[in-house]
Order: sequence, then structure tokens, then C-alpha cells
Amino acid sequence: MAPKDLRGINRVAIVGGGPTGIACAKYLLAEKSFQTIDVFEQRRNVGGIWNLSGTEKTRRIPIPQTDPKYGAGKNSSASGRGDDDSLEFESPLYDYLETNIPKTMMAYSDTPFAESLPLYPKHDDVLRYLEDYAQPVKHFVHFQTQVIDVRPFEPRDHPEGTSRLAQKWHLTTKDLRTNALEEAHYDAVIVANGHYTVPHVPAVPGIAEWHKKYPNVVMHSKAYRRPEDFSGQKVLVIGNSASGLDIAGQLAPCAQKPIFLASRSASQLAPAGGGPAWRKDIAEIEAFLVSEGDRAVRTKDGDMVDGFDAIIFATGYFYSFPFLSPVSAHSSSSSKTQSPSSSSVSLESPASAHDGPAAHLPTSDGEDLSVSNPLENLVTSGLRTHDVYKHFIHIDYPTLALPVLNLKVVPFPLAENQAAVIARLWSGRLDLPTTNDMHKWEEDEERRLLEGRRLRPAPDTATGESVASDGHDLPAATSKYEGGFHTLVYPEDVAQINSLYQWAASACPRDGLEHNGKGKLGTRWDEEQVWLRKQFPTLKAAYTNFGGKRFDVTSIAELGEEWNDGYKKWQENTSDEEKANLFRRAAVPGY
Repeated sequence: MAPKDLRGINRVAIVGGGPTGIACAKYLLAEKSFQTIDVFEQRRNVGGIWNLSGTEKTRRIPIPQTDPKYGAGKNSSASGRGDDDSLEFESPLYDYLETNIPKTMMAYSDTPFAESLPLYPKHDDVLRYLEDYAQPVKHFVHFQTQVIDVRPFEPRDHPEGTSRLAQKWHLTTKDLRTNALEEAHYDAVIVANGHYTVPHVPAVPGIAEWHKKYPNVVMHSKAYRRPEDFSGQKVLVIGNSASGLDIAGQLAPCAQKPIFLASRSASQLAPAGGGPAWRKDIAEIEAFLVSEGDRAVRTKDGDMVDGFDAIIFATGYFYSFPFLSPVSAHSSSSSKTQSPSSSSVSLESPASAHDGPAAHLPTSDGEDLSVSNPLENLVTSGLRTHDVYKHFIHIDYPTLALPVLNLKVVPFPLAENQAAVIARLWSGRLDLPTTNDMHKWEEDEERRLLEGRRLRPAPDTATGESVASDGHDLPAATSKYEGGFHTLVYPEDVAQINSLYQWAASACPRDGLEHNGKGKLGTRWDEEQVWLRKQFPTLKAAYTNFGGKRFDVTSIAELGEEWNDGYKKWQENTSDEEKANLFRRAAVPGY
């Protein structure tokens, strides 16, 4: 099969007006090739998760919570998706959240953070930053508009059903102010709804009975808002990634010391040398003890710790796309569906043609045409997505993009660099590899991660144990081991940024675009930034050591002399071979 040429895309829908959706809109606009760009945002303003919210529904989630479809609002009703258990409008932000990425590397390439802001901005600073960044494309955004349903359909002028490039997309949206439903057709769709909606609280042995005996003690970090709520309490935080470390640190001045932090492995985000004095690091929790001790747990080391007043699971989220329907459906009323930016048709209920699954489509001759449903496999356990090339382009539906799926990354630059590639692919200035080659990339990535023992078993989300694999029988193995597929380990995240930049820059130039026809370019990290990315844990620790005065620190240089010449010293003490190896792995140009 030949490489995929995606020319002919004019109408694009973007689901979500957060950092990723807005970046995509800006790069599509800069490409000067798309007739319609519609961004659907269910909140009242841009920013996505950076809009702080309440936690009423998140506090009521079941314990454990291992259902990837929970709280995603997929309860069908005459007026669209139900919201009785929906967590879509509740953000994972908390009151005193600061970024864990310095503003100099967090920013989009064309919009630096204000020099006067702290080196690690507060969440309301980031929201204002995003509002400023979004100004050039804000007129594309349909606020308080929820995407109810997105599904591929095949126009009547392509009845053969052989080309996924012939597929169009049918969107149903709901105006949250009036409950009116609207339908529209698009040539391509960008899914930018984020992946912080459905919390994951693993099924640790005994946790359900423990929660019943001691209600309101166990919670997910999405329900955490302020440390004062835990004053004088004995607290256990489970999970040592960004949220777990940050929440533990916030609790230190208020809660009973030490703050217990349980994890199954060392954190990439914590500096070497052990934790601070106020924190007690313990092994992974093996069981919740109902009949032993008082509010007790047992670690995998065999230690029992009891008397906890609060246990906070900072154990991540499931991937969830509740509006994506895996059913291909033939549209018989395309003339009645328009862009919401022109004259949308308002409906009282979703089109009956889309009710229920369909295994066959009618052709223009009235015959049934069997179709496959590639979207059925997109999310299975909720721990990863499937059939997605380079973590952001759907292989079988290349007019569907799902940017910023990765974890342990710097999201804003990643969003813009993926957006730069998407815009060029869909305008026809770049070609995708063949379908077979894209599937091979995914299989090779699965094998690499299995052999590196970096995947976790999907059925056993309670423990998330790393697995030993020699790479044999890969199809069977990958159906079991899904956790960690989208997690990048330094310098993989840097290489992703730089490789995407180079991919976008390789597009055929076109007159009228910026940068002498190359078009809008994103972020490229040089050697010093590659080194600095590795210093994130130590850098944040140095900033935190300033205590209340840290908000006066606005640049890395202000952290101390060692940060002024840190890169120079590293260069002097590192062999050329080591540097070349690192920069080659980080995809720095010239290596």
C-alpha cells in the first residue's frame, strides 16, 4: 500500500479548547489550507484542566475504581450524554498547584511566559497565559458546547468502502445552555479532550472492605484541593509521580509528620539522595488490613502501618474518549448537516440512524457492505490507546488525530509540534507511511517496551507489576501488558520533541507561508536544553528550598551560582562520546 496522501481536507473539528486543542487550532490556521476550523469546548472559557473546579462527584467515586468508562458521561439519553456520574467538568487541579516544569521550557515557542512570573508559575498564571495564547483563534471556539458523538461515515460518492481516506466524520454536539443538539460533518477530527477525567484507584487486596469499614478516608488525588483539610492528620500518599510528590510536599506544614509516601519504584521526578526529613518513604502497599490494626495497611516489605486518617491515591487516570463511536455509519442526510459556524441543524434527539451498533452499511444500490470497526480497539483496558502511529495519528483513520497521549513529557511544546505535523499532513505537504509500516512501528514499540520490562499488565491494575518478557508471542503479550506504553523516559521525550520538529520542517514549502514557505514551526531543544531537561528534579528542589520566597525567583540564574555555569561544568566533565550519545538519542540536529 502506498504512503497516505491526505490532500482534500477542508473542514476540521477539534474536541477540546485546552492547551492542546488551542495549539492545534493555531497551527491549522497558520497552514492557510482549511476552510473551517471548529473548536468545541464544554467549559465557559479556554484552558481545559487549568480551570479550577469543585470535587463533589470525584469524592463519590467507588473504591476501588478500575472501570475506564466510569464518570465519562456515557449514559445515553434523549438529550445526549448523561451527566449523573460525569467527572468531565471536574479538574485535577488543586488550590496551591504550581507547575513542575520551569516556565522557560514549558512555554509554546511563540509565546514566552512573562518575565515577572515565578520560575514555576501558579495555576492561575498558567490559565491567564493560555487565555492570551488563545486570542488569535478564540473566534473558532464554541464554548459550553459538549461533543456527544463522533463517528466515521462514508459519503455516497465513495460506496466502495475500500479507502479510509474516503471516510468523513459525523459529529453530534450539545449546547449546554439550551440542551439543543446539532449535527455536522467534517473531513478530519482532532481529539484534544485530555486524559485526566477518569481516576484510577487500583484494586489492592482488602481495599473495598476497608473502605466500607472506614468511609471517607480513601480518596483519589483528583479530589484533593488544599492541605488545610488534613491539618493534624496522619496521611498516606500512594504514588510518587508529579501529583503524589507535590501533594505530599504541600501536606508537610499541615498534616502530622511524617507524611507517608508509598511507591513501587523510584520516581523520575525526585532528586537522588532520599526524601526530605518530613517524609517517610515506604514500599508498595500490598494489602489493606480489615481485621488487623486500626485503619492499617501492609507493605510488600511485610511492614504494617496503621492509624491513617487519610489515604490519597495519586495513581493516575484511564484514557477515555466517551464520544468516539466505533461504528461506521452511512449518512443519508448530509445535506442537512452544516458547520456550527454557519447554519447548523438543531435536533430534539440524536439521529436514529446512529442508534445501536451496525455491522453493515447500505451502499447507494441498497446492498449491505461489510465494514470493519478499527475504533473498537482504540481503548480496551484504559491504560493505553491502540492503532495510533507515533502516539498521535490513528493508523486506520489518519484523519483522526489524538495528540499529547504521552506521560512524563512537557505537554505544551509537544502539543504544538504534533499540531505542526498534523497541519502539514492534512494540507498535503507531508505524507504518512503506509498502513503496514505504521502498524509495524506500533508492534516494534510494543516489543521494545516489553523487552525493557517497561509495560505493566492490564488485568492486574492492582499491582502494576513490571513484566519479564523475551519478546516472543507478542500479539498475546500486548493484549495483557498495556500500562506504560505512552510513558517516555528521558531522553525519549526530548527526542520526540526534536523529531517532530524535524518532521514538520521537512514538509514541502508553499508560497505564502511564514519562514520562507516552511510554515509555522514549533519547539526545538538544543544541547543546553537537553541537559536542563535532565535536571528537572534537582531544579525544582532548589526552587522549593527558597520556601515562601520562591515566588520572587523568576529565572534559573536566580537559583544560585551553580545553575549559572552548571551546563558549562557538565560539558567540561563529560566525555565527547557521552555527550554525542546523549544528543544523538535526544535527536539534536548534527548528531
